[in-house]
Amino acid sequence: MEKSNLRLSDGLIRQNIVLMSGIAIAPVAARANTFENGLALAFAFTLVAFFSIFICRLIPKKIVYTIRVIIYALIAGVVLIPVHLLVTLVFGEAMTAGLGLYLPILAVNPLILTKTETRFCLRPIHIMMVELLGYIAGFNVVCILVGLLRDIFVNGRIGWMTVDLGFHIPAIETTFGGLIVVGVMAGLFRALYNRSKQIKAKKLEKERRRQELIREVAQ
Repeated sequence: MEKSNLRLSDGLIRQNIVLMSGIAIAPVAARANTFENGLALAFAFTLVAFFSIFICRLIPKKIVYTIRVIIYALIAGVVLIPVHLLVTLVFGEAMTAGLGLYLPILAVNPLILTKTETRFCLRPIHIMMVELLGYIAGFNVVCILVGLLRDIFVNGRIGWMTVDLGFHIPAIETTFGGLIVVGVMAGLFRALYNRSKQIKAKKLEKERRRQELIREVAQ
């Protein structure tokens, strides 16, 4: 169970594809400008990434690498068709139209085209599923949180609920403003992560010294 938790935390924390790797910033910065948009993006990403990578795993390794990557992109594009319909059904046509070209961008992101080849296909199926869920959760948490924060500071609401802060920052509704929000979050996230690593390293060093002292006394 501990190993599974560690693998889950790879995509959720250590290799978060938005805050740590930065390979899926564009859709978040551009379209996660409200809570609803963040939810819609997360919903679409979950379905596209999960089913695309699961199907891509079935592609024979004997096929040339370059061809395999092209096949991965084609698979993701096909998966996007029913996902697009589901997003429209769940969130409405206006929401889907607002997401625009960023839905296709989700289908050709490096998590599918690169990580499938370098990570997921190399794992046993049960481990791959845990790791994949971690990466998906990492994107979704950031996407929804960015949409939530921008909804509060731009519109003074969270979905249908009013949150009156007494001020608004309309600039962060733009793509450039979204990049700033994601950049600030990434900086804080990495600072906290590095700080936690330092604290853990100090604890391990302290424990190592304690064990050495115990062995010296025992001798």
